[in-house]
Amino acid sequence: MSRIKAGDLRTQITLMRPTGEREKDLNSSTRRRGVTFEDMATVAAARAEVSGREFYAAHAVHAEDVVTFTLRWRDDVTAAWRVRHHDTVYNILEVNHLGDMQDFMRLKCRAVTAGGV
Repeated sequence: MSRIKAGDLRTQITLMRPTGEREKDLNSSTRRRGVTFEDMATVAAARAEVSGREFYAAHAVHAEDVVTFTLRWRDDVTAAWRVRHHDTVYNILEVNHLGDMQDFMRLKCRAVTAGGV
């Protein structure tokens, strides 16, 4: 893995936390029904489209809507959260902590469809 530099984080995203229900009780089905989200933080990130082998592996789940965001490490973000980038909201599919120093993390996300918000 290539070294990530702070200068690579040029995209502003908003991290959104679920409210109204305990986070540990959420799963992908409840996340789309009756759960509201509140903005927790706007942070700098690097955005990348899913490509190569990952694209073909994810093709069955609309890979064209799958992106990754790399940001500075946070201990509070879970897969129950969402990410907003411009006017698009993404469900977090996977939280991947990078490196031993807990300096960066990668969020694999899929865009929420209009009916799934």
